[in-house]
Amino acid sequence: MKGTGMQENQAGKSGHRPGLWLMVVGGLLAVGFAIYAVLAAPDSTSGPLWIVVGWGALVFLYGLYRMIRGRSSIDHRAGGTDANGM
Repeated sequence: MKGTGMQENQAGKSGHRPGLWLMVVGGLLAVGFAIYAVLAAPDSTSGPLWIVVGWGALVFLYGLYRMIRGRSSIDHRAGGTDANGM
């Protein structure tokens, strides 16, 4: 029962939700590059900017998914496994 204390402490953490920073960074990338792509629309170089906008939107959506779903076994400090090797 010695190992369960650490697991309870990690499982009991409610300080932050995973995915918050993914949502922030993805949202900033998507909005920032979308504005820049609209402003640079007369140029022929605005096409690749929309790829970054799409990538930022996907990062935002994955962050939203992680925020709604909550913590998973991947978030464990031992890289997806517990300390006892189970």
